[in-house]
Amino acid sequence: MRPFGRCGIVISNPEESGTSRHSITDTPFAYQVISRVAPKLGISLELEPWGLEAARLEFPNGRIAYFRHGNLDINPSGSADLARDKCACAHFLENAGIPVPSSLPIRRIGDGMGEQIDGFVSQHSWPLVVKPNSRYGGQGVEKVDNVPALFFAVKEALRIDKIALLQPFIHGQDVRVVVLDGTPVAAYSRTPPMLIGDGSRSIQALLEGAYADGASPLPTRRLPEYGEAAARLARREGGLRRVPCSGEHVPLADAANVATGADVVDLSGLLPADVLSVAVDAARAAGLRLAGVDLLVDPLPEPSGFVHSQSQREVLRKGPSNGRCVVLEVNSAPELDGFASLGACQAALVEDLYESVLLEIAR
Repeated sequence: MRPFGRCGIVISNPEESGTSRHSITDTPFAYQVISRVAPKLGISLELEPWGLEAARLEFPNGRIAYFRHGNLDINPSGSADLARDKCACAHFLENAGIPVPSSLPIRRIGDGMGEQIDGFVSQHSWPLVVKPNSRYGGQGVEKVDNVPALFFAVKEALRIDKIALLQPFIHGQDVRVVVLDGTPVAAYSRTPPMLIGDGSRSIQALLEGAYADGASPLPTRRLPEYGEAAARLARREGGLRRVPCSGEHVPLADAANVATGADVVDLSGLLPADVLSVAVDAARAAGLRLAGVDLLVDPLPEPSGFVHSQSQREVLRKGPSNGRCVVLEVNSAPELDGFASLGACQAALVEDLYESVLLEIAR
């Protein structure tokens, strides 16, 4: 597949299996795309009817492959498993010369862990980020700026994962670069939904206004659940009574994931070569043929002819520089539904990507 390319599902009879019939809207995005691509390649595709999470592919040459949750069976199993372990993967990426954030893995509170946390805070200062080590889609990620919030976030992360990661907060725009066999084939930024301060209203009042309208001041697919967003902001210094400065951006989610309402902007063909090189090197170092490489880029270049909304311009310019780019994580099964929904060109690019992957699997 060229860099930045051009801008039938068979379900087991649910009546025989005793399951309820699913509509096409229940079918995950990856399967919908592959159901359109597979017939062109002579591939038989069967989706299991119970959870709609796994599928079987039979190629014309008789080869059998399976995919689940968007994992298209193109990556080595060891590399795909490593990518789900953020801490271990970051270790190997760093040894390969890839810039990654400093991390403190926390397996439990106690046994001297408090001293290590204090040392990490002293070294990096507030704010910090807490995240579960092996979760995806922004689950459990929280930006913290005080000790009670830090320990709350760590306990929550350990409730859903064996390891919580503590990292410094790094300013920059969240960017994903999709890499296939050493070639960047798509790139896009992700901006979480925001409250925008007016210098007079508190965060509580801004929250109530945003949710009363059912929309964020920035374009977004959906807002996080109100109670979750309010509780997260209440744990910050100043809590819900704090009055943000005029023009200050207050994210409603601490992870810029489509699953948590992020706004997506296509950057394919617009990122500088050095940023793309870092993404390609990270995918290679992780041993992945197909990868979604998540980076923080600061500052994000704004090429001529590419126009952000005014709100996004302010977000991209906010905060001190901490280096050109840092790799947050590498995903072995990147979700592409948010990118494909941007328009016909992006949807066509995703179909091209899946077709290329299926052709590679068939070899």
